[in-house]
Amino acid sequence: IAVTLCVLAPHPADTMVSKLNNIKSEGSTGDAMKQIYQELGFKGLWRGMGARIIMIGTLTGLQWWIYDTFKTMVGLQTSGGAPAAKK
Repeated sequence: IAVTLCVLAPHPADTMVSKLNNIKSEGSTGDAMKQIYQELGFKGLWRGMGARIIMIGTLTGLQWWIYDTFKTMVGLQTSGGAPAAKK
């Protein structure tokens, strides 16, 4: 759930910035943003969000797995609070 919320908030702005960086415009940034919005529309600003959720969710899960694996290897409790298995 947290990953989804972290992706939802900045995604439309990130899409706009990516498009701004790829456009050659003579006018102001505001004019370029209007042009991009007219081309993409509201729905277009959200395009690609599913793939981004999968990417960030996978990376976050992998980071937590590495972190907990390391903690277990050095004999500390896991992030879930269960004591490490005694050998």
